[in-house]
Amino acid sequence: MKAKTMFLGIFSTLLISASAMAISTEITVHVKTKDAKFLGTSMGGALITVKDTQTGELLAKGVTKGGTGNTSLIMKTPLSRGIPISDESAAKFTASIDIDTPRLIEVTAYGPLVNLQSANKASSTQWVVPGKHITAGDAWMIELPGFVVDVLAPPTHISLTGETQSINIRANVTMM
Repeated sequence: MKAKTMFLGIFSTLLISASAMAISTEITVHVKTKDAKFLGTSMGGALITVKDTQTGELLAKGVTKGGTGNTSLIMKTPLSRGIPISDESAAKFTASIDIDTPRLIEVTAYGPLVNLQSANKASSTQWVVPGKHITAGDAWMIELPGFVVDVLAPPTHISLTGETQSINIRANVTMM
């Protein structure tokens, strides 16, 4: 009888500790620029941070990598609910986080990393449940507004002092 009681005690302890173990949960993040394509390697990508909103704990960090996506699918095909616009070529960052309870997660995107003078930041939050991967379809999509502005003239070291002067300004401006 003692052996049976001891076995039940050990079994219940293992069962309780197994239920409190963290479960690896994958999150894939795509950063789509507003009314344009995905922010990928050609623009240096976007820095992605994954945090628990309630504790501030940093759960993952990385950079989106990959292409800008399928132009026809993104820019020419009418959008339909539930139909993804990302494909395997679309830039993404995938993290695996270990969580043991549902958590309110904030994902932040900052970029483009090649043109920091034009960088912008956007974020979104949602509940993430242990073992319920966010990888299917468009996964976790963040839209990043803005333009990339490269000032070509005048150079940054020009100083305007004294009387008003006329200046020629040239810039290369593109959607992110």
